[in-house]
Amino acid sequence: MKITQLELLKVPPSWVWVRIHTDRGLSGLGEPYLEDHPEVVIAEVNRLAPFLIGEDPTRLEYLWKRMYESGNGYRGGPVKMSAISGIDMALWDLAGKAYGLPVHKLLGGAYRDRVKVYRACHDEPPYTVAPGLPYRPAPDGAAAADADRSGAPERMARAAETLLEWGFRCLKLHFGPADTLERPADLDAIVACVEAVRRAVGREIDVAVDIHNTHPSRAQQLMRRFEPLGLLFVEEPLPPERIDLLRRVVDAAPVPVAAGERWMGKWAFREALEAGAAVLQPDIAHAGGFTELRKIAAMAEASYAAVAPHCPLSALSFAASIQFGAAAPNFLVQEHNEVNDGREGGVTRIGGGYMKAPFELGPDGCVAVPDAPGLGFELDPAGFEAVLRRPWRAARGKRARGARRGRRPPSAGPS
Repeated sequence: MKITQLELLKVPPSWVWVRIHTDRGLSGLGEPYLEDHPEVVIAEVNRLAPFLIGEDPTRLEYLWKRMYESGNGYRGGPVKMSAISGIDMALWDLAGKAYGLPVHKLLGGAYRDRVKVYRACHDEPPYTVAPGLPYRPAPDGAAAADADRSGAPERMARAAETLLEWGFRCLKLHFGPADTLERPADLDAIVACVEAVRRAVGREIDVAVDIHNTHPSRAQQLMRRFEPLGLLFVEEPLPPERIDLLRRVVDAAPVPVAAGERWMGKWAFREALEAGAAVLQPDIAHAGGFTELRKIAAMAEASYAAVAPHCPLSALSFAASIQFGAAAPNFLVQEHNEVNDGREGGVTRIGGGYMKAPFELGPDGCVAVPDAPGLGFELDPAGFEAVLRRPWRAARGKRARGARRGRRPPSAGPS
């Protein structure tokens, strides 16, 4: 079997997929995408294509290294690694189809047959959007809610209760305290929100907190105040450039520290493990695909660290992440993009409109691991055709009031 073509697809609202074709009629799908930088990744996929055409797609390690070492000595970086990640995802999908096995069996077999999923929680009611649409416009009264920051803890607690009704058993709260000390940050408001959610959901529900690359000194202050709240982890406690500084936060942290959504390749994660990170968050669409994530997970296991993959992209990346999570023994919990949520008949589904059989969230807060060959991602022809009729945006779909994933909520202080 030989690779004959790499076909790029622009998938609304703002995703980029690659379909790798072969001379045997088999194809594989992957997601080579970098948020708000799609065109340069598309160009990189096209640059890498000649290194793949005519090759056996099941030579996964060989092709990964060939792509990584291409470019006259320039290795790594977000553009190249995102392109490699999406291509690698498609190659594993192809390999699984060629062998008639799901990817998790190629990775060593299912360590678990259900994968726990968490949902982002903000200080507004949870919502769903039609497949292919970006995040919805801000609801009526959003300006008033922004002004009423004192009400944010109650709003976030109500949102958390709704997500429990939707079936989630793990939530992640998002805040954005300033990353420089000259900008004010209301840490009291952040702590009040987390306390309100913990009271609302009880101690049996896992709660994580993302503080979005704040200043390390503020992260240390928050960590100490979070200690009584029994958090699953605190994510992104400092800017991503200085991984070595993570040790300062970890040494002062009485709660597990998680990081890694913007790190590319195994080398950065090795440094984070040496600094004491308890939870690694590689993104399968950025950090190197399956080929690299399995190595990152093995390094983490040797350091008694867990893996909770980052995944803010399409249902395709989510499906790939589920395959990875099924096989990794030190997997913790899986993120997903809330625009992929759907609610019908009291059931939460992830991937509707894209997948013929969307993931269904069970009462345990988990989704079942597909057993079909490859990623187990079978396109819904009618739904996908409807998605493709919607407008595609170069910037990842955003909505008014700055309310994208990871936005700074009113409770986190001034913008």
